Amino acid sequence: MTRSTAATGTQLLQRFTQVASSFAKPRAVQVDMLVQFAEVPAIVRIRDGRVTEIVQRGVALQSWDFAVKGTAEGWSQFWLAIPPAGWHDLLALNKRGAFKIEGHLQPLMAHLQFIKDLLASPREEAT
Repeated sequence: MTRSTAATGTQLLQRFTQVASSFAKPRAVQVDMLVQFAEVPAIVRIRDGRVTEIVQRGVALQSWDFAVKGTAEGWSQFWLAIPPAGWHDLLALNKRGAFKIEGHLQPLMAHLQFIKDLLASPREEAT
């Protein structure tokens, strides 16, 4: 992916918000997570396994349990219908340096599959 065709952080956030706003699974997940798309942060509030709010402004003074911060290239590759090896998983992206995971990791690890599914929800459909 070249720099000229890479999505901006704002475009990535819009794509995520369109899909994630209605994301829900029957799980007892109660977290506030910071998700950063390139330079654009958002707080995603999850209550009872449902995304209840995505706050895009005023994030600087918001508290959160953990953060997943990714480069534009990282998110674009992660959301391909069939991501290349090493671009397919949060932990793989963290290992390669395209994502950074910070904060209190216990709630992330306790609900890892839920978080992975939520963050992968904007993934393209395979054809």
